[in-house]
Amino acid sequence: MACLLTCAAFADDAPPPVDKLADQLTSRDVTVRREAAHQLSQLGVAAKPALPVLLKALDDDDKQVWSSVIAAIAAMGPEAQEAIPVLIQRIDGRKGRGRRERDISFGVKRVAYALSRMGPAAIPPLINALGENDLGLRLAAAQALGSMGLAAHEAVPALVKNLGDGQDSVRDDTARALGLIGPEAGPALVRALQDADAHRRAGAAGALAQMEPPFHDGAREVEQAAAKESDPVVRAALFAALPKAGVAPEQCVTLMLPAITDENETLRHAALNALLSARAVRQAAVPKLVPLLKNANPAIREHAARALGRIGPGAVDALPALFEVARGADGAAVYGEALGEIGPKALPVLLDILQKGKPEEAKWVLRVLHNFGPPAAPVLAEALKSNNPEMRVAAAGALGEMGRDGAAAASSLFALTKDATPAVQAASFRALVAVHADTGRLKPLLEAALASSTPEVRKAGAAGLASLGDTSALGVNGLVDLLDDENAAGRLAAVQALGQLGAKAAPSVQPLLAHLEDPVLQGGILETLGSIGPASEPAVPRLIDMAKRRDLRATVLVVLGRIGRGANAALPMLYEAMNDPASEVRASAVTALANTEADDARALGVIVPLVDKGQSGDVRRAAVRAMVKYGPAAASAVPRLVALLDRETDRGEAMRALKSIGVRTVPDLMTMLAVHDPRVRTFACESLGTLGLEAKDAAPKLRELAEEDGSVRDSARAALKKIEPAAP
Repeated sequence: MACLLTCAAFADDAPPPVDKLADQLTSRDVTVRREAAHQLSQLGVAAKPALPVLLKALDDDDKQVWSSVIAAIAAMGPEAQEAIPVLIQRIDGRKGRGRRERDISFGVKRVAYALSRMGPAAIPPLINALGENDLGLRLAAAQALGSMGLAAHEAVPALVKNLGDGQDSVRDDTARALGLIGPEAGPALVRALQDADAHRRAGAAGALAQMEPPFHDGAREVEQAAAKESDPVVRAALFAALPKAGVAPEQCVTLMLPAITDENETLRHAALNALLSARAVRQAAVPKLVPLLKNANPAIREHAARALGRIGPGAVDALPALFEVARGADGAAVYGEALGEIGPKALPVLLDILQKGKPEEAKWVLRVLHNFGPPAAPVLAEALKSNNPEMRVAAAGALGEMGRDGAAAASSLFALTKDATPAVQAASFRALVAVHADTGRLKPLLEAALASSTPEVRKAGAAGLASLGDTSALGVNGLVDLLDDENAAGRLAAVQALGQLGAKAAPSVQPLLAHLEDPVLQGGILETLGSIGPASEPAVPRLIDMAKRRDLRATVLVVLGRIGRGANAALPMLYEAMNDPASEVRASAVTALANTEADDARALGVIVPLVDKGQSGDVRRAAVRAMVKYGPAAASAVPRLVALLDRETDRGEAMRALKSIGVRTVPDLMTMLAVHDPRVRTFACESLGTLGLEAKDAAPKLRELAEEDGSVRDSARAALKKIEPAAP
């Protein structure tokens, strides 16, 4: 009845009185609490009488309630000043009663927003929080002060100090906050560019780069700092600050140009991104990048081309130099991409070369035209009519590289499937697959190509059918033959098709291993070996060796797990991987161990402890999923699984595991009755009913549930009849 009255109240146009909402905020029904918290969050200052109850509700375990409570407090603004110490206490990991994960990942931004709404009274305690040892406090304080903007200018010294914090997240949020405070923070940041701490110098530069409106009074100091800085991280941050600080575009380019061709990829990207951030700097960069296209060092030429390509249409003056270097490099991809990014203004020159130039020159043009997308398709279609077979092959290849953008030339490509030159036929088949031509028309042609007397045409037909997912005409042997295709797309199609066959592709294991070092195929081969499953056992020694590579370890462990018991030679490595510093590796090791270890008790001994809130999410979830496999043998994991039920992110997986294991312990089932999810409560009721008289201690709680509205009521009543047979 209470629920019906509440729902009726919420259905009215006017919200219930504040005192009634405050009372509902203490309800045992999470649905009622959620609605009450939401209603209070809409009232603004009018909800102030409920502030004491709202502050207590900050302890609510339901994320939705908690979030609405924070919103309600924030909506009161300065009228809720008494909430300041409570909010700070709740986000302090030393006082927050174990809520660290939620506070850092979910709550920091919300609490910071609420504190930012409290007005000037919140500034002194927030400045104090900047100096605390707790990560969540420092993050929330920085975010809140930043949201206050100029009003928080007195926090600048403390924020600048935190630019040297040992945590990346704190430094990032602090720099952002100083940027939001604005030019008032500029002088302190310019001074910090001379600090002995590289973190603080980088943070100061980052804050200046983010500042709106920008601080131009320190342009000379920023320029000088960039000229003498040697730390690559600080240099990267200063590059972004140069244009924002008002440094002349030509001088920005002079300072950035050496880094644009640097071997340090991170520094190179930072310089290029900074160069692209302002139109005037981009324009000033073009004449200084063009000479680099003639540099004797090919790496410098390529870096310059990439930079010009990123500048795009604004680099049109660089086209003659790019044409020259592209011609000399036989249309290497990096130059073709740059021409394509500069755009259509490059097309007329390329078309003139194509129409009037020598065949050997025309071929490099065809190799770069695909970078221009649909506008180049008609030109390439015309090139398909060339009397030179090599030109036709090159044009078909270029259209294929365009993917769907080359579909406009499909009719011309279909015509070439009957070409007198086998190489042209093969190129047309591959291009038709790549541009996603009409499958109904293409498939019969590909099947007919399998009977060709020319190997390259047969390979093209097989590759096309494999790409279309039709392996019936090829079989495993045909796909294995395709692994030696000269065309990378054909080899990859064969690998993927073998993976789709699963265990039927067992004869391909050894041939696949022979191609495992092919960088184009490696990922696909590993996935295919996993799809083949136990029959991939011959690959285990090679996989164990590959797992020594950190970049492949997690992937290889997954494959070993799919091979299962046949991969038992990997068990020592799997147990060792359970302690790997990378969580994705530990998660893969959990799954692999559960599938590989024949001794269930031994495996459970290391996996069950991972069913814990303190573990990283991917490891914890992998351990929970493993419990499903073990069923009743994993009974020792039940208390840990029950403890996860109060988390929405873990509840579904935990319930699947509990259903597989079965729960026969009354205390655990009674804990489940307190979870505010009808599916969990229903399962608990049904399990208690199965225990019969053994579950008599749960009878009072079941009688309570039997009187409530909702789907749990019938399950509770059914359980009571089995536990207390005399009960009505």
